[in-house]
Amino acid sequence: MEGNRNCYSDEHYIPTFFYMLDPTGISNWSVTHVDWSEGKWHPKSYVRKDITYELMKNITSISENVHVTSDARKEVQINPCLWNGNQRPCYLFARKFLPEALDSLLQLYPNYTSI
Repeated sequence: MEGNRNCYSDEHYIPTFFYMLDPTGISNWSVTHVDWSEGKWHPKSYVRKDITYELMKNITSISENVHVTSDARKEVQINPCLWNGNQRPCYLFARKFLPEALDSLLQLYPNYTSI
């Protein structure tokens, strides 16, 4: 941790590697949704009761990337998620679903993907 900044190499290695190979071929934001709204050291963990159609719809409809800098200023940067110049949903994946949420996700998945 240099200058009071949090950086975990495992979360940056692959995107940095791909950027080095093809700077225009990779998104300039994370394609994995993580909910940091609780303001803790770890993101929100989704439990069984959190898994709803509305949650999935909310995650997949986000089309702007919000980044808060890790320096003392905590500057909020908001940018559209662009794929080949067109604004699109930002996230392909989501994380921090606890094992107890699996059955709810599996039950919801066929209904969500067919709508």
